[in-house]
Amino acid sequence: MKTVMLSDEAYKKLASIKGSKSFTELVSELVDKVKGVKLADIDKFFGIISSDEARSLQMNAAKIRRRFKVRA
Repeated sequence: MKTVMLSDEAYKKLASIKGSKSFTELVSELVDKVKGVKLADIDKFFGIISSDEARSLQMNAAKIRRRFKVRA
């Protein structure tokens, strides 16, 4: 078991939606939802641009990266 510190505002927000669940159950459920949303958000973009467009974007990104190399 671990202790997590929250601001009063964050605690109130969690408490207002937890219902009969424990905070552990609620946080676990919310984390799972966020993970699922991120994957779903990415999936909707697969195949929306052509291979030529993707190649062009990659080349442009590489050019930009070369111009902004960090000096140590």
